[in-house]
Amino acid sequence: MRLVPRLFVQSFAILAISAALALGVNAVRPDGPAPVFAAPSAVQLDKSGGEIGIKDAALLFITGRAVFLDARSQLEYELGHVQGAISLPPREFAAQYQDIKPRLAGKEAVITYCDGERCPLSISLAQHLRDAGVKNVYVLKNGWSLWQAEKLPIAKGGAAPSSVQPAAQAPTGAQPKAQPKAAAQGGICRDCENK
Repeated sequence: MRLVPRLFVQSFAILAISAALALGVNAVRPDGPAPVFAAPSAVQLDKSGGEIGIKDAALLFITGRAVFLDARSQLEYELGHVQGAISLPPREFAAQYQDIKPRLAGKEAVITYCDGERCPLSISLAQHLRDAGVKNVYVLKNGWSLWQAEKLPIAKGGAAPSSVQPAAQAPTGAQPKAQPKAAAQGGICRDCENK
């Protein structure tokens, strides 16, 4: 009968030592203790859409849970855009939406952006998307400037969507087309400056 109490004491001692070692290891880990009940996402999106902050947009970008739509002109898109973004100026929405629609499926968020605090293009594009039945649309105001300021991944160039015909080649000896003011001034949307 003395064996049973001794067995309980030894079992309790082993458990106590194991718990102390586990707490000690977690205390010295550089990344801290592993979460037991981690939240599914640090980004909590309002299902009705609206505006999104740069930090949340960046987190969605990094995790691959969002698609970005650049509402600026094709030329501005080619000068620089969010890496992986799709060019979809609002005035070309009707012609290009059906080609782009499959790329929106399965994403947690569709984020539209342009450049400049008062640029209405991303808001206009977001409205077109909502009218077309897309539910998870968010606007990143002043998106291009903020994205660059945060030194997030960007790309240059890029082909237009398949429904857009390439521009005709300029004749040999023709003067190159002037760059939009957005490229020179930064943060000013070429399509918005007269509005």
